[in-house]
Amino acid sequence: SLQRQWFLCCMMVAIVLAFPLRDIGGDSSILMPKYTLKLPGVIMIFLSQGLCLDPTAVTKAFTQFHIIIYVSIFVFVVYPAVVMIITTLLESMGYNEYFRIGMIVTSVMPTTTAMSTILTTMSGGRVPVAVANATLNNLMGIVCTPVLVMFLLSGTVSVD
Repeated sequence: SLQRQWFLCCMMVAIVLAFPLRDIGGDSSILMPKYTLKLPGVIMIFLSQGLCLDPTAVTKAFTQFHIIIYVSIFVFVVYPAVVMIITTLLESMGYNEYFRIGMIVTSVMPTTTAMSTILTTMSGGRVPVAVANATLNNLMGIVCTPVLVMFLLSGTVSVD
């Protein structure tokens, strides 16, 4: 129902409105979103979720290796492979090569901790496990993302 999926509906509306209203959110706009929206928003999300988490549950979540390995393989292997296949097919159908490159680069980046926490909370999942996975995947992403970009796009673009 719409009441249960209000957040995803709002995200879709935000995406639709983002293009025509893109100047409002620019760094040089009067809103200064970097300071008035982004920083306070991230602080509020981390505070609200962090204060609600049980420290022992988070510690236990870091020991659930089967979940961490599964999510990491999905994030850094399965998802980029699927995106690579789909974008290669789309490129053969005439889609822009830069679209393909952008999708591949995006596919090898881990999700943010804030988004993992929000979506896990809304779906009734285990937030400590989501926080543990997002944290570890973001740390792994420091090495994995550049390596995967260079591996998947080595013949396509020059990476300095």
